[in-house]
Amino acid sequence: MKLLPLKQWICDSCGELIEKPQDGWLEYLNDRKTERVYGFRIVHYDAKCYYPRSNKDVMVGDRHLEHMLESGGFGHMLHWLELSQIGKIKEHIDISDYTEIMRRLYLLYWEEARQYWDRAFKDGFHDGCCFSEQDLIKIINEYSEK
Repeated sequence: MKLLPLKQWICDSCGELIEKPQDGWLEYLNDRKTERVYGFRIVHYDAKCYYPRSNKDVMVGDRHLEHMLESGGFGHMLHWLELSQIGKIKEHIDISDYTEIMRRLYLLYWEEARQYWDRAFKDGFHDGCCFSEQDLIKIINEYSEK
């Protein structure tokens, strides 16, 4: 699916297109006992796509996607990373989850290229370290038509 970089995403709940930042929501889970932050995802700004709010042991955190794309949102994400490194967040953030959401929010063409990532890796088209715009565009061009 062709996407406008840093303007459109695929909803992690329903799989449909989030057409603009105003229609999106960043969610994550926070374990109340360990304070571990994990389960980052981008969803529609609509209750039908939200995480369930019924687990007393896990709090759902969220931010409007439009805010996350501004400098304040980027600063917030960096602050979380810093807190995890100095031990302020007891069990820290899930770094794999975290880096993927950072790529989706801030790297041009990542959201579109990630749809083809596994196929491109399996074919040997990349080695798992393709993060430049040119590399991501090559993946999109090679695999979006197949």
